[in-house]
Amino acid sequence: MKALRYLAPQLVKTEDIEPPVCAAGEALVRVHSAGICGSDMYIFSGKHPRAQAPLVMGHEFAGEIASINPGPGPTDLTVGDKVTAYPLLVCGRCWACRNGQAHVCRNLKLIGIDRDGAFAEYVNVPLELLFKLPPKLSYAKGALVEPLAVAWHALAMAGEPNWQTAVVIGSGPIGLLVGLCLQDVGIQNIIMSDINAHRLKRSARLGFQVFNSAAGDLAGLVDQVTDAEGADVVFECAGSGAAALQMCQLVRPRGTVVVVSTHKEPHGVDLQTVNFRELTVKGTRVYTPQDYRKALDRAADLPFTELVSHMLDLDRGSEGFQIMQQPEDVCKVLLNPE
Repeated sequence: MKALRYLAPQLVKTEDIEPPVCAAGEALVRVHSAGICGSDMYIFSGKHPRAQAPLVMGHEFAGEIASINPGPGPTDLTVGDKVTAYPLLVCGRCWACRNGQAHVCRNLKLIGIDRDGAFAEYVNVPLELLFKLPPKLSYAKGALVEPLAVAWHALAMAGEPNWQTAVVIGSGPIGLLVGLCLQDVGIQNIIMSDINAHRLKRSARLGFQVFNSAAGDLAGLVDQVTDAEGADVVFECAGSGAAALQMCQLVRPRGTVVVVSTHKEPHGVDLQTVNFRELTVKGTRVYTPQDYRKALDRAADLPFTELVSHMLDLDRGSEGFQIMQQPEDVCKVLLNPE
């Protein structure tokens, strides 16, 4: 089968390899669409602490079941089902797993990082991780369920959505999805910030108030919009040191800051403001099965043409990684092995 494999830092290549063999309790999924995300780019950079070459990346995907190797337990899945995968691999033994919080498993692993993933014609997946796609959901939108689940998890961590003003720092794919979830729950005043003019134009087309934080004072805008009270909630989706330092300055007393992005190194945080305003600062990691089901229900309504900027076949997979590194109008890149 064809597969796009990570071979070395800054090197991915489409090759012919043997198709995966399913263990008992797994299904072989024919991949129809798979998305490149920030974690894949981190692997591509050669800096991911767990991913080892050669590796087939890809954990955001949808496809159809080609075959099933039944396990000891029952399953309602059959050959031909359209599916996406909850790609978390957990140990089942640590405190988080024992207490219903397996998404923050001490030994958490992912399909596409710790074992071969979906940048290929086929991927094998444990049956308990497969979710059937609703009939109206396309494979391409099915590949967006995983990042959408990240966004819904961020809102769930923020608490009851009775906010007047929300700020999203970072208008990449995850930031946009957080903004769309905020729209979905009825938040009227949403400010999206970024330093990339292309991303801001995309955000504006989706109906958000936008602000270029490289060209002005975001805190000043928030004060203007909120009569100097501050935002009710801030979602940090940029992953930069500047965003980490600024996020607490944008929120009102007793407000909430949700760190959605994965910071690749320690960054400074304004702890004085955390104290003086009695802020709640919450970290997030991936998503729960409940978040994933909610994303599955909502994915059909996503503005696909705004979120997906490029669709490439597997032979052009390496081009997708080059596109992701350009400072131009790039949002989500999908690979279509079919």
